Amino acid sequence: MLLYNKISNYEDEIFDCCDTDNGNENFGGDCCYDAWVKELVTVTAAYKEKNALVTQKQTEYNLAVDWKTKLKAWCDDWEATDEKADALCRQLELFIKHLTKVCKITEKTIDAIEILFCMAEDLYKRVDKLKLKFDQLMVCISCLMRPELAPGVGIMKCIEEYGKKLDAVIAGKDLLLSNIVKALELAMALHINICDEYGLKAVLVYWKEKLNCDSSSSTDHLDNYGDKKQKLVPSGIEDKTCELEPQISFPLDADSYYTDLQTQCTNTKAELETLKTALDSAKHERDSLQACKQSLEKAIEEVKNKCN
Repeated sequence: MLLYNKISNYEDEIFDCCDTDNGNENFGGDCCYDAWVKELVTVTAAYKEKNALVTQKQTEYNLAVDWKTKLKAWCDDWEATDEKADALCRQLELFIKHLTKVCKITEKTIDAIEILFCMAEDLYKRVDKLKLKFDQLMVCISCLMRPELAPGVGIMKCIEEYGKKLDAVIAGKDLLLSNIVKALELAMALHINICDEYGLKAVLVYWKEKLNCDSSSSTDHLDNYGDKKQKLVPSGIEDKTCELEPQISFPLDADSYYTDLQTQCTNTKAELETLKTALDSAKHERDSLQACKQSLEKAIEEVKNKCN
């Protein structure tokens, strides 16, 4: 870039150049005017070159900003997905713990109902035997034909009340046993649907394993894009027929595609700062050349006006 000393007396120096006799017939300050014209040509060429460079840098910067915006949006989506997957893993873990407790309760409940059924069955077997002996006792009493053992009199009144209570217990047998059996069926159905091999707990454990919820964000689960270990591949489709990329793995923060994406986001930000610095520097140089160009144009115009 051309540098110029500050003109102490601008008007006088212009006239000095114009009044200087350069040995030719025509007077004119070629000593200043011609030098400024040459300088203007050089500065104008440099200015155009620098302005083109600024335009190029501005285009590169704008494209980099657009790419950074899109990449950041994509990174944000992945981070949001990773956070949701982590939250889902925590919910699955909590739900599975609750279901484990439920399974223990249903298992103990089934055992308790089975014991209750056995106790009720044993009770009614004893009641049936007691009813048989009671009927035999009543037959024996009726055969004695004793007046003091007449119905509704004395001890017979108590025996008859006992018989009524016994009949009431026997009458509730079917209802009691059916309710016990129904409770047992419900407890077993609940246990099967939650705790069995294909129950709710097994399904949640399956997805917990698919999401690698027990895995930490370590390099143990880092893999290449072509590695199909722990990848979510549609069932019934062989790995060799699935060409989708990327095939993500969980946890996401340990997936190679995700880590590469984060690296790209970081590198893009650094590259953008570098482009911004280069753009600012080019603009500064262009503005300096423009100011120099404008000064030369003004000075040349002043000389033309004064000398004409």
